[in-house]
Amino acid sequence: MGSLKYMQKYSEPQIFIVNNGDIANKLSESYNIEIGNLGINKVVDFGEYVRTRYVNLEYKTVDNLHEYSVIIIDLQNENETRNYINNKKEVENAEYLFELNYPKQIFNPTSLVLHFMKNNMRVPSLKIIFAGSAYTETYDLVKVLNQQQYSHPEKHVYNVYEVIQSNVISKYGKKIISVNHKLSNLIMKYTSEYKAIFHLPYVWDSDSQKSIIDPNFIPLLKNQDDEVISYIGYSKNSGYELLLPVCDKKDELIDELLTSYLPEILPEIFPESKEFEWIKDKEFMHKEIFEIEEKKKDAKAAYESRIQLLNSKIDEINQQYKFLNDLLTATGEELVQAICKYFDWLGYTEVKAIDGSEDVLREDIQIIDNEKMYIIEVKGIGGTSTDSECAQVAKHRRKREKEYPDKTIIPIYIVNHQRYKSPALRQNPPFSKDQIDYALSDERGLLTTWQLYKQYRLIEDKIFTKEETRDALYEYGVISLIPRNLKYIGTYSEYFKKPKAGILILNKTKIKVGDEVYAKKDERWIYTKINSIRVNDIDVEYAESGEVGLVTDIELENGYEIFKRDIEDKSSNGEFK
Repeated sequence: MGSLKYMQKYSEPQIFIVNNGDIANKLSESYNIEIGNLGINKVVDFGEYVRTRYVNLEYKTVDNLHEYSVIIIDLQNENETRNYINNKKEVENAEYLFELNYPKQIFNPTSLVLHFMKNNMRVPSLKIIFAGSAYTETYDLVKVLNQQQYSHPEKHVYNVYEVIQSNVISKYGKKIISVNHKLSNLIMKYTSEYKAIFHLPYVWDSDSQKSIIDPNFIPLLKNQDDEVISYIGYSKNSGYELLLPVCDKKDELIDELLTSYLPEILPEIFPESKEFEWIKDKEFMHKEIFEIEEKKKDAKAAYESRIQLLNSKIDEINQQYKFLNDLLTATGEELVQAICKYFDWLGYTEVKAIDGSEDVLREDIQIIDNEKMYIIEVKGIGGTSTDSECAQVAKHRRKREKEYPDKTIIPIYIVNHQRYKSPALRQNPPFSKDQIDYALSDERGLLTTWQLYKQYRLIEDKIFTKEETRDALYEYGVISLIPRNLKYIGTYSEYFKKPKAGILILNKTKIKVGDEVYAKKDERWIYTKINSIRVNDIDVEYAESGEVGLVTDIELENGYEIFKRDIEDKSSNGEFK
């Protein structure tokens, strides 16, 4: 007794099958399918004196390829091959032909047809490809001008695998290893050999700061050399792709894939695959499974509650330290308040924002620090400062000197310049030579909010201290927030990761084992300690001049500048440099 066929065909997905009639026959009962091919290979005979032949392109596809969600391509089956003689009937109505020049006798349209298909495929769609050898084909396209004349050929080069995202290399083998994936076990049942290996695409990983294999591409089978011979992957621009090695009973494999595996993985491609979802209802569910499902719900609720709590804490921290971001983005009163909060954090106890409505000629911020009074002009601008903006704070000095005769008045101009750019891309420092010279002669300081921001990080990382930073503000010209008593030792000209050793030239600067030093490169500072010193291949306790090797407890690299504190430096006494 024959089986009763009562199921209607799925309306979706529509499937286009290329170069495999067996698969088409297998799927035709359940799916709406169309069959195509990758063209007809043309073999030409040049004859004794003929060195050029012209052939036409013959292939079968569908005009509405963009409506098909699944495309199955068998690159392992050979195209139909036909001996070709220039037949006037075949070419007389052709607008374009392809030129073959001796000794090239075979016109293989496969790469060209796949190129046409690629440009018309639906995105996202699923491409299932039985992988054959990799190759690139060059096509010389000519326009037919008349019966005997053709245009100069245009060269077009296409790779047979340009429809996928991976790079492909031809390689044959039979030793195949399954990767731990449910698709792997299925494909392994049918696999006999492979003809290609795949180099999966890479993406940039911001966490590790390096390129990694795109996690959307999953190896399914590998060879004994750990090379990928089968995978499933997804890209935004191309959709899904499943690459398969040489398989026996391809029709049965595809039927099993489409029936039992891919609908679960790709429900958007197989929207009608949920007709038996009712089997998951509670009344059909085993008691133990029901209990586990309830535990899953509780776990999910607890997880979401925990995430909500953590997000709330993040919001609190962001609000607490909003002033740091404002240093780099804000202008006007918002920037003034951010700088005030920064100086509060820096340890000043009397920080006051001045209301400009009281007096047009008042500075933006006043800071009283014992016998000193800082008057600060603040600007948040899209470009860099004018001369008058840099010098404006000096206009307030005389007035404050009369109001506070017992205080030393210290004028500072702080600017958030080029605030629409990332700080690293800004002009640093943003002051002209004239602006710096005028500030020096006029006894006032110039500072950027980007400097303040970086100094915050250095203080938080315990490289420098708040006290050192406050002391550094007592300067003329472009203010450096780096401690005044740091003395430059030298720059690593060579570095050896083992044993964390760098070589530099000392110039009458004494260093000894156990000294704490500071290393700087590309605005990055590191606080470390000298573990050993080597001179002329001999370990020493100290050194003062010449070429020395330093081993520190933190790994550095070539190009780091090394500093140490000069304990005899007396410049940090509250006086201007």
